[in-house]
Amino acid sequence: MKPTVCFWCKAECGLLAHVKDGLLLELEEDPEWPIECYPPTAGCVRRKAAAEYLYHPGRVNYPLKRVGERGEGKWQRIEWSDALDEIAGKLDELRDLYGAETLGASGGTARTHDEYRARFFNLFGSPNLLGQERICFGPRSVMADAIVGMFPNYALSKDSNCLLLLGAEPMTARPMVAKAILEAKKRGAKLIVVDPARTRSASMADVWLPVRPGTDSALLLGMIRVVVDEELYDKDFVDQWCYGFDDLLERLKEYPLSRVSEITGLSPELIQEAARLYANNGPACAMAGEGLEHSYSSTQAIHARWILSAICGNIDVKGGEIQMGPPGIVPTRDMELWDRLPESQWKKMIGADRFRLSSYDTQIMLMRNITRVWGAPVNEMFHQCQSHTPSAYRTIITGEPYPLTALFTSHSNPMVTEIATKSVYEALKSPNLQLYVVNEFFMTPSAELADYVLPAATWLERPDVWSFSDYGSYIWAREAAVPHIVPGRYEHLRDYGIWRELGIRLGQEADWPWETLEEVLDYRLAPLGYTLKTFPRVILRPVVEKKYEKQGFGTTTGKVELRSTVLEALGYDPLPKYLVPPESPQGDPELAKEYPYTLITGRRILYYYHAEWRQVESVRKHYPDPIVRVHPETARAEGIADGDWIWIETKRGRVRQKVQFFDKMDPQIISAEHGWWYPEMPGPEPSLHGAFESNINVCTSDDPDHCNPEMGSYPLRTALCRISKAEPVGV
Repeated sequence: MKPTVCFWCKAECGLLAHVKDGLLLELEEDPEWPIECYPPTAGCVRRKAAAEYLYHPGRVNYPLKRVGERGEGKWQRIEWSDALDEIAGKLDELRDLYGAETLGASGGTARTHDEYRARFFNLFGSPNLLGQERICFGPRSVMADAIVGMFPNYALSKDSNCLLLLGAEPMTARPMVAKAILEAKKRGAKLIVVDPARTRSASMADVWLPVRPGTDSALLLGMIRVVVDEELYDKDFVDQWCYGFDDLLERLKEYPLSRVSEITGLSPELIQEAARLYANNGPACAMAGEGLEHSYSSTQAIHARWILSAICGNIDVKGGEIQMGPPGIVPTRDMELWDRLPESQWKKMIGADRFRLSSYDTQIMLMRNITRVWGAPVNEMFHQCQSHTPSAYRTIITGEPYPLTALFTSHSNPMVTEIATKSVYEALKSPNLQLYVVNEFFMTPSAELADYVLPAATWLERPDVWSFSDYGSYIWAREAAVPHIVPGRYEHLRDYGIWRELGIRLGQEADWPWETLEEVLDYRLAPLGYTLKTFPRVILRPVVEKKYEKQGFGTTTGKVELRSTVLEALGYDPLPKYLVPPESPQGDPELAKEYPYTLITGRRILYYYHAEWRQVESVRKHYPDPIVRVHPETARAEGIADGDWIWIETKRGRVRQKVQFFDKMDPQIISAEHGWWYPEMPGPEPSLHGAFESNINVCTSDDPDHCNPEMGSYPLRTALCRISKAEPVGV
């Protein structure tokens, strides 16, 4: 019976692993798991299917080398040492020919130890780490660092009297928050939900704001205006601790409720009601759920969200947005060695010249401010500083601004999860890409296009230390539940081992002194006086309020910057505003005549985690088909019945999903799921496990002009589409 912490989603549930002779039998809930508000997992189908996943016959258990053409499906088993020798040799050759920046890597969300991948890249000399940072943690983290001087812990607590959900649906995507919301509602806390669809959370809300997709920044500015006009804000906090209030007042003149109502599709009365409820029921916290991050106005909306929180006095107070500060363990940055990558190489990071909010210069500004106040840089700092992923795939294809000829994909499936699937496919098939290595659990559509496929170790097969980045209220550690190598059965090398072995082969041996991941984690826990074996499972960090009264905020001015000096220094508008999405009914009315509906992509599915788990039979049976939600009025107009398969088509392509009538959203919205592929379909081309059948990213845009101008966030909520009846997949 081994205590562990699940990492198949972001819930981090405490579990007990039943292990016999080194093999997992099952996972059960740990009744002594101490983290407050984390949910019981009795209904979690992934927990129940853990052994089925771990020992699935489709697992990649040994390294594979391509022997046919890319995508042909011809592989041979290769020994680990030979695979690593060959990969390192090719990397050395390509670095000599094109420079270290010729290497890129994409990764999954918390599926790998990003710090060790970053260590290898910084020592190798490449700034080109890719991923979902621009549509996930990046925008909210960068803007929080810029506006309030460190990302606060926004988790709802027993002290919260109000929660504002911005494009988040915890009942599906964040079970730990879901339970906290249910408990808060029982206490009488207020709930405001901003979402175009009436989700489960919205159905429980005191106020539901069915905002027009892509207009959140205007809505938040309207709410701020109500708070200011009605003098509901915290005057003392604004006077003492906010910078740029007078400038904000000038900007708010551009957003009378009549204009905000016209932009958002919401009545002035509803906007007023939400603003008053939030302002009058503090302490309150707000939670973005990647609805804001997936829009053209992502940074503007997040900027406005922090302004609303600040002027209502919710920064660094219990029940609001607590700033925990750096944890007391060796920072992740110590592992990553960001300072070993020369500034000249940082300047070559793809996309940084255009989307400057995610650039080396920005990170240096933020780090300088945060270090001054907190005494240490935040661990996540340079995770916000990554290449612009869509631009990187374009670089592979075009060779501009320089050749990007090698790519690693760690625990990720870019053919399904990255925007603009056709561009990703063209890049992965391009002769310009001379080395493509995939480290994976299963043969995915992306793995089918690789030169080498390296078997990955799951979280059960590796130890870990987690402090929820820099802003968490706890630190936990766990040993591996089961071995990652069982002779004669499988050899799942941990990603730390892969990067270390490649690093040693490429001259980095002195910087990889720890032979095993256990040794690394013992080193990181030493400042706390623990090892992996002696760590007390979880350490809850004490919450101290209003630290700014002694130290100020980690910004240029030492205050919450309603007017951002960071944005201003980068040449951007220092105040939030509404930007019309280029592809939307408002931004392209001519295109809207041909494609009359607004496509929302990325709706979460309780049983899956992004593109994972569809090959696990006991899970798949719960949710066998991709579902697209269509309003009954729209369906009738298009001659479509509930349960029909339909084509969802944009000017970039089309895919098919199965219709579910849904009348709790505007009839002009089509709401599609993401992450769909078919493991049961053939792996070789042209099928690639059905990567083009129902994968909604076939329909999305990677046009840089469609991305947020400051951060480069991709648009996943405002594409224009049309629908028509189709045959089911496979027919």
